Amino acid sequence: MAAAVAAALSACGGGGGGGSAESAVAYTAGAVYQVGTTTYDANLPAEPTLPTDAQVCATLEASNNLVRRPDGSLPPEADPSKAGVGVAADAAVINPDQARIQAALDACGAAVEAEVGAKIAAADASATASQKAAAKPNVNIAGVSGEELAKPAYKASKFAVRLVVNSKGPGNGFISGPLTLPSGVTLWIDKGATLYATRDAKAYSPNAAGPYCANTAVSATKAGSSSNCSPLIGGNNLVNAAVMGDGAIDSRGYAEIVTTDKLYPIMKVDQTCSNTYAAYAKGQQAADNTPCDDGGTFVNSKSSVRNMTWWDLAYLGNMVQNGTTGYGSQSNFRMMVFNYAKNLTLYRITLNNSANFHVVPSGVDGLTVWGVKVQTPSLAAFANPAGNGNPLYTGEVFTEDNVKNTDAFDPGSSSKAISDYLGTGSSTKSAAKMSFDGYLKNFVFAYNYVSTGDDDMAFKGSQNPSPAGSGLPGIDGNRDVRSDRKYGMVVAHNHIYYGHGISVGSETNAGVTNIEVYDNAFSDSEEGLRIKSDYARGGEVSNVHYKNICVKDALNALLFTPYYSTKALPAAGPLFPNFHDITMENVRIQGKSAVKLQGFQANTGGFGNPQYPLGMTMTNVVADAPDSIALTTSDANLTIKGVNLPLIANADNRNLINGVPTKAVDPSKVVDCSRAYVDFPAIGSSNFFGSTWDSRK
Repeated sequence: MAAAVAAALSACGGGGGGGSAESAVAYTAGAVYQVGTTTYDANLPAEPTLPTDAQVCATLEASNNLVRRPDGSLPPEADPSKAGVGVAADAAVINPDQARIQAALDACGAAVEAEVGAKIAAADASATASQKAAAKPNVNIAGVSGEELAKPAYKASKFAVRLVVNSKGPGNGFISGPLTLPSGVTLWIDKGATLYATRDAKAYSPNAAGPYCANTAVSATKAGSSSNCSPLIGGNNLVNAAVMGDGAIDSRGYAEIVTTDKLYPIMKVDQTCSNTYAAYAKGQQAADNTPCDDGGTFVNSKSSVRNMTWWDLAYLGNMVQNGTTGYGSQSNFRMMVFNYAKNLTLYRITLNNSANFHVVPSGVDGLTVWGVKVQTPSLAAFANPAGNGNPLYTGEVFTEDNVKNTDAFDPGSSSKAISDYLGTGSSTKSAAKMSFDGYLKNFVFAYNYVSTGDDDMAFKGSQNPSPAGSGLPGIDGNRDVRSDRKYGMVVAHNHIYYGHGISVGSETNAGVTNIEVYDNAFSDSEEGLRIKSDYARGGEVSNVHYKNICVKDALNALLFTPYYSTKALPAAGPLFPNFHDITMENVRIQGKSAVKLQGFQANTGGFGNPQYPLGMTMTNVVADAPDSIALTTSDANLTIKGVNLPLIANADNRNLINGVPTKAVDPSKVVDCSRAYVDFPAIGSSNFFGSTWDSRK
C-alpha cells in the first residue's frame, strides 16, 4: 500500500515541484492568513466587559488565614483535616466561606429581581402569548429572546458580587462548597483572588438518603455519576448571569477528600472504605470487613492510609473498573452546571483542576465564553509536602492523560422546552414563570486558552427539545441568529494545548449542524479537530466548517470516527453516526501526527444498515511533512484540492476520492503558523508549560 501511495504522489508532482496548475492555484490564491494574531472580529458580537464599581452589590474580602502559594495551591495548614481514624473535619476550617458568599449572592439576586424582575416577566409574557397564538408547527415556545433581554432596560443597576484579596493582609483565597448563581447576578472574582472548592465530600452530597458523591460504580445498575454531586457553581432558569474576573477558580481535583461527618463513607487509597452508605443512612458505623457499597472492597475503620482524591476516583472508575467490568465511572462534582438561561457569560476567569467536567451549560440562548483560561492539571496539582509530585493512588504522577473526564466546556441543548420560575437565589424564585425553548443558540467561544485532560470544547448532541417527529436537530447554528453576529455557533481565535481538541460528540444522537470553527491553534494536543460517535449514540452531524487552522505535534491532528466506543446499544436499537457536508479549508499540520477519516460501513455490527460515508471537502489541507502522517481512511467520500496527504481511492476501504493529492503544495502558502503557538499565559508566577521566547516579540 505504501508503494502505491508513493507512486501516486510521484505521478502528480510529488517530491519537489511541478503539480497541476489547478493545484497551484488552490493554495496560492489570495493573502496567506496568519493564525493566532486576530484581535478584532467583525463577525462576532462585542467583547463582554467587567462590571464597574458602581454595579457591585457586595464586596467580600479573603480571609488572611487563606494565602495561596506561588504555584497556585493552598498550603497544608490552610484547611487541614483532623488527625485520627473516624474523626470528622472541622466545617469552619474546611468550608469557611460558602455561607457568606451564598448570602451575598442571594441578597444581590433579590435586589435584581425587585428592580427588573417585573420588566423581564412582562416582556416574556408578551412574547410567549404571541408565540402561542401563532401556533407555528414544530416551533418551541421560546418567550422573550436573549437578544431583547441583553438591552440595558432588563439589567439591574447593581448586579455583581465581588471576591477580592484582603485589603489589610496577605489573604487571597476563599474556600467554598456548592454555590447557586441567581438570575441576573455576576460572580466577579477579582485579580489575585482564588475561589477553592472545599474538600468536604458531604458538602456535595447533602442528603442522608442519597444520591451519594465521592464514589465509583458498584454495579451495572448503580454506576457512579457526576449527577450524584452538586456542582461547585450551579444555576437554573437564569437571565443575564455571569462568572467573570481576572481571578481563578480551583476545584482541587488533586486534593485528598475529607468529610465533616465521620460516618460518611470515604474510600482509601488501599481501596478499603471507612463505612457503607447503608449504615450511614441509619446513622451507624458498619463493622470492619463489611463489603463496601461505594466501589471499594471492604470496610476498614482502622486504615491509616490517606483518603482518595477526586482524580484517584476518576482513574479507578474509568481506567481500572471500567476496563474490567465495562460500567465503571465516578461520582465527582463538576465545577459549573447551568440549565436553561438567556445570556450566560464566562469572561476572563481562570479555571483549574475540576474534579469532573469544568463547565456544562445546557439550553442557553446567548452563551459567551471569552478570554477564559483553563489549565488542568495546573502547577498546584503537583504540590505535596513530601515533594514527590502528589501522585495518584497508583503511584503515577498526574499527566494530561490520567486526569480523566476533565472536559473544559461541554455545551448542549436541554431535553425539552419549559415554562418555569427564574432562580433568584439558593431558595427563592421569581414571581412569574418564563419560557425557555431548551436549545443551545448564539454560542460564541472566542479568545480562550485551554489545556485539560479531556475535551477542550465539545458540542454535546445528546438532548433534543424539538417536538417529536419534527426532524429538527438538537443543535443548529442557524437557529435564531442574533443581529449582532454573523454566525449562531462559532469557535474562533482560541489556543488549545493538552486535551482532546475541539470536538463534536461523542453524543450526536440529537443532531448537530451549522458550526463555524476558524482561526484556532493546537499545540501538543492529543487531538485537534474531531467528530466522534458510535452506534450507541450516533446521529447526523452536518455543515461543520473548519478554516485557518494550525496543528502542531498532535497525536491525532484530524480524528473523524463513528467507532468511538463499544457502549451498550439502546433498547430500541442502534443509532448510526452520519457525518456529511464537512468542509476544511487552509488547515496546516506540523510535526509527526495521525489523521483518521472514517464513515460508517454498511451491514456492520450484525445489522443491515446502509453505508453512511464521511462526506468531506478538503481544500488546502496540508502537512509540513506528509510522509510523517499516519493516515487511516474508510467509507469516506472526499473532494480534495491542494491536499498533500496520501489520500488514495481504495475499493477495499470503500473510499471515493474526487481530486488528486500532490506533494507540490507549499504549506507556508496555505496558512501562516509562525505566530500561532504561544506559551500558555502564566497564572501569577506559575506556568505549567515553562517559558519560551514569544515569536511576537
